[in-house]
Amino acid sequence: MKRISCAQEDAVAAAANSGVWTPELRAHRDGCMTCAELTLVVAAMAADAEELMNLTKPLPDPGIIWLRARLAEREDKFRRATRGIVWVQRATIAVVAAIGMAFAPGLWTWIKGLVTGLDLASAAAGLPRAAGSPTLVMVMSLLVLGGLALWELTLAHEN
Repeated sequence: MKRISCAQEDAVAAAANSGVWTPELRAHRDGCMTCAELTLVVAAMAADAEELMNLTKPLPDPGIIWLRARLAEREDKFRRATRGIVWVQRATIAVVAAIGMAFAPGLWTWIKGLVTGLDLASAAAGLPRAAGSPTLVMVMSLLVLGGLALWELTLAHEN
């Protein structure tokens, strides 16, 4: 890209920095696109410099900034490296869930047979009526704990 320059650039930069404009220089700035852009850039940089000078708290230590950048880069590399593993885990969970749904009626009958074989009546006799069915409590506990385990395996590592 070709750089377009103007003979008045230095004078316009000095005037924009100091805020003192002569009528001739102001007319030139209004007619010259290069000097108009230069005025905007100098004004923006002066405003930024003034804002930095008015900061009440000091800037952070550069070593800490560098360390945080390195840690963020390392975390990003880890996330990219394990992306495939996470997708395989998700696909496995989906396949297991689909197979489970396909065999759910037979599986439920099998679980029901196991649970009815247990002597829960004597254990439930000491529970108040508000505790509910021990079978329901066990099944719901397994579902909640299984869901939390799946969440830990897949979604928790992304955040």
